[in-house]
Amino acid sequence: MFYLISAGLGPKQITVEAFDAIKSCEELYFDTYTSLCEGMLEKLEKLAGKKIVPLGRIEVEGLFFEKLKTAKEKNIGLIVLGNALFATTHIQLLIDCKELGVDYKVVQGISIQNYVGLTGLSSYRFGETVSIVLPEEKYAPTSFYEKLARNYKNKLHTLCLLDIKDGKQIDAHAAIERLLEIEKKRKSKIMKQAHLIAICCAGNDREQISVGKASELLEQKIPTPTAIIVCAEMSDNERKAIKALYGKEV
Repeated sequence: MFYLISAGLGPKQITVEAFDAIKSCEELYFDTYTSLCEGMLEKLEKLAGKKIVPLGRIEVEGLFFEKLKTAKEKNIGLIVLGNALFATTHIQLLIDCKELGVDYKVVQGISIQNYVGLTGLSSYRFGETVSIVLPEEKYAPTSFYEKLARNYKNKLHTLCLLDIKDGKQIDAHAAIERLLEIEKKRKSKIMKQAHLIAICCAGNDREQISVGKASELLEQKIPTPTAIIVCAEMSDNERKAIKALYGKEV
């Protein structure tokens, strides 16, 4: 049996179902590239009472297919922070199981999407989620901005996830600056007009939500891990909620 185990955003969010699945697995692996939580691997190993092998992108997307074959004889688990099915990477693993004739069980968990309501925004008013990626040599994608602009035009908020590079999430300031850089080239004004909401360290004791224009957030200290919401035109109820919860006029 293959277990795809969602572990939530921190040790306190591991469900009883996830705990039972972890205990039942003879081999455990931990996805380290789609999400981050400092010290989570060590805490999971203590909880499981066994060694958990960390895996990067290549191991999960390419090499894990061979590992799935052994799940016909023993219980193998892949632990993913947040909700494992939030990323298409893990859906592919279920497709692989079907192809191999391997039984599987998915254990759902809490993801960053569960924190959208805490901002005061309506979860019904969100468009497509995007991932902000910083440019590299010969690789400078901008499709995330195009999706954000489409959401904004349709009066939908955009949840922006920040890419992970070399085991670390990109800095929130760098992500905002990248959006401003793209916008300047396109002569657009979305990032200058919109209010942003930064959800920082969701699910742990350092949890923080910051509201402001891009220029305001660039002046604040924003801890990681972080997700950024680019707000479209807000409803009266959303404005009232943000003012009541965070003392911010929007």
